Amino acid sequence: MKPNYPLPKILTFALQVGLLAHQSGASTHRTSLLIQRTAKALGAARVEVIISSTNIGATIEWGDERETGFRKAPHMGANFALLTSLNQWLVDLEQDELDPVRAQLALDTIAQRAIHYPRWLITVLVGLSCGAFAALFGGDVAAILITTLGSTLGMALRFYLVLRHFKPSVFATAASFVALLFVGVLRHFTATPDAALAASVLFLIPGVPLINGAADLLNGNYLNGMVRFTMSAVIVFGIAVGVSLALRILGI
Repeated sequence: MKPNYPLPKILTFALQVGLLAHQSGASTHRTSLLIQRTAKALGAARVEVIISSTNIGATIEWGDERETGFRKAPHMGANFALLTSLNQWLVDLEQDELDPVRAQLALDTIAQRAIHYPRWLITVLVGLSCGAFAALFGGDVAAILITTLGSTLGMALRFYLVLRHFKPSVFATAASFVALLFVGVLRHFTATPDAALAASVLFLIPGVPLINGAADLLNGNYLNGMVRFTMSAVIVFGIAVGVSLALRILGI
């Protein structure tokens, strides 16, 4: 039975879903599944997907008809609330609870939601989380406070540089340097300076890329997995450079 939705429109729909998933921190396998399931739910008989670190593409077929399209996906963040919304949207589409028009409106609503919390709130919460790590490492109250302040300052600098399109190696180096230097200058106020120093740069650890990189390797997406691991390695190297410079200045 021929789909009552044109193949170009099905392709646009599927790529929009894939783009949202890719930019929200989904692994390659998960993004590919979302594209395939969306296209098939709308009537495509066959779907082929290609995903790189910055691009997604798909070819959909029905009989002798075939459509191919690509989209640029330059930014990769983490928004698990959006991924959850996409999954629920897809389930509703597959169960015929959404017609194509309502499905498009629902997808546009998901895409227009705020991607991130306010930057000031993220900055404060990141500082508090690093302070909590200092507590887990056995730090005293002074160490927790110093770590919280230093990490908050480092996160604020990270946001400043990211918004001005500096590369990960640059903002990782600068943010780790400032956070550790701040904590190091105040280390004499705490009896557990090591805990404060160790926890002050944890906000820069690239957790999502590392997890997705491992997931990609386990699912056979070796190129994307290595790209994510390489990006993570660049950030970790930047952290190491910033920490080394700060420790040298502090004479530790």
